[in-house]
Amino acid sequence: MDNQEELEFKKSYPYIFSFFYLAQGLYNGIQYIVIPFWLISIMTIDLAVILGIFSITVIPWALKFLIGLVNDKFGSERFGRRKLWILIFGIYAGIWFIITGFTIDLQSTDTILDYILLCALMWNIGIAIADTSLDGLILDVTPKENLGKVQGYTWAMNLFGNAGGGIILGAVFLAFDAIPLLFVFEGFLLIISCIFPFYVKERPIPEDIQVWSNMKEIVSKGKNWKVFSFSFLDSIPYGVVTIAYTILILLYAPKSPISGPVTSLSLEGVALEAFLIYVLLGAINGGGVILGSIVTGRIADKNRRLAVYIANIGYIPFLIICFLFRGPYILGGIMIFLLGASQGALTASFQSIRGDLSKQYPELNSTYFAIVISCLNLGQSVGMATTSVLITAFSSIYDEYYLTFFWIMLIMAGIQFLSFLIFKTINRKEYEHKHILKKHNIIQ
Repeated sequence: MDNQEELEFKKSYPYIFSFFYLAQGLYNGIQYIVIPFWLISIMTIDLAVILGIFSITVIPWALKFLIGLVNDKFGSERFGRRKLWILIFGIYAGIWFIITGFTIDLQSTDTILDYILLCALMWNIGIAIADTSLDGLILDVTPKENLGKVQGYTWAMNLFGNAGGGIILGAVFLAFDAIPLLFVFEGFLLIISCIFPFYVKERPIPEDIQVWSNMKEIVSKGKNWKVFSFSFLDSIPYGVVTIAYTILILLYAPKSPISGPVTSLSLEGVALEAFLIYVLLGAINGGGVILGSIVTGRIADKNRRLAVYIANIGYIPFLIICFLFRGPYILGGIMIFLLGASQGALTASFQSIRGDLSKQYPELNSTYFAIVISCLNLGQSVGMATTSVLITAFSSIYDEYYLTFFWIMLIMAGIQFLSFLIFKTINRKEYEHKHILKKHNIIQ
């Protein structure tokens, strides 16, 4: 079979991909939702310290381009280029989750932060490699007319696992004082999710993959650097906005369960009661993400650029004005739903275009997409590290967290707008559907 020949895209494939992303979403929920709240519940901690830990643990994701190069070049004649990488490193991450679950209770408050940093690095190494390989598999087998929908579904499941699974399961396990078992559960779920991709039929491995010549072509074209640049900038706000805004809602709600300045957060009363509020806000945010991802993914399958415009028009103004909405929980719930919807829309619309552009390099599509994702994750790491510094700096000036939050979000809105402006400079011929280009007389 010719390597460029279209494979049959079976109806089961989106479900296989989505299940992997569900497990990955739960990992995100544990890392970014359960662990911060759990730490606040067992010790007094600076929000900047939590963000500082995250900025280190996501470093493996910034190296995805190296993973993609290896994954594109080396594979198995029997199992294909992608599947063994998914299985081996998915099991690696799963085992480290299980180890964490059985050993976390052995740590004291003096060592817990260092131990979480170590374990989280191990999770991220395994999942980053497995995720890069699955990205390549999706790009290998998914036709252009289905790519927006598949990206929408997979990211919706990722974010459902994050907000829904991470928070709801976090509440259940916290209720039974069994957070370590949540790590064990996630470990087994990851291992199972990495088995199902073996049912996806891959193309044969190309006989002679010109890695360096293709890589030279990728890095020598200005359009690709535009993609890398807007992707890097786009992700800087993404990793911090949800956490920062949730803290804003909790701090200024009536009878707030969190006390102290943002540089010394602690919980008052029963941790489970406070976490239930966190559960509700996270579930609402997750509902918005799912809706935004699916709806915008379908729009992107008809008009790529329109989907990007809709997402940014919703997201950028939100960042500027959201500090005003910090009162009753019902108001915070409405706003965090809108935040989720705009974040889901951004992800689905931009990921479709990134996938389109990576298909221009069929031998190195995983590498190209991995470079883009490396830029995204480097941006996320920079965003968290920068926000950690900004919180410390602005908190020395302002006593009220909402003022610190306002200036940080204003900076993030400016970064997001710059990302959008760079995206606009990319020629629509590189990613848009042919019927849209013909409609606007861009092609004949």
